[in-house]
Amino acid sequence: MRRVLRGIDAVSDWSGKSLSVLVLVLMVLLVVEITLRYVFNSPTIWAHETSQHLFGVYSVLAGAYLLLHSEHVRMDLVYGRFSPRRKAIIDSITYLVFFLFCGLMLAGGLQVSEHAVRIMEKSFTPWAPPLYPLKCTVPLGALLIIIQGIANYIRVIHMAITGRELA
Repeated sequence: MRRVLRGIDAVSDWSGKSLSVLVLVLMVLLVVEITLRYVFNSPTIWAHETSQHLFGVYSVLAGAYLLLHSEHVRMDLVYGRFSPRRKAIIDSITYLVFFLFCGLMLAGGLQVSEHAVRIMEKSFTPWAPPLYPLKCTVPLGALLIIIQGIANYIRVIHMAITGRELA
């Protein structure tokens, strides 16, 4: 069991670190656009939309990495005062809502991405880049976060029952 959990953690960690390259690409893209627009008075028609797409991909696919490292927003005012076991009991309940949300995101994402691929959906802008690859990242991101959520949930249940961490 520990080996499977470490494997899931490794996939989430790898995906998050791989995605960090997109931030650098996004930064370079925006610097180029700003330079072209304000220094050379020659804006592009593609840079703004491309930056939005890259940020969308980054936002959707980074969820599993954030979940692995407990970086999602949490109300720590009260929660932080609880013992690890009490936190695990609370988490075992809140994870059910998490799985419902992510399951709906996966189902909806599959429908939207399937439709986008079927019609080879493009943007309605003058540049008109394809949107279907972007829309396919939604179910992929949901799947990655669900798998990491399952690994975390197993750890939470173990802590709630035994009071000990499962590495």
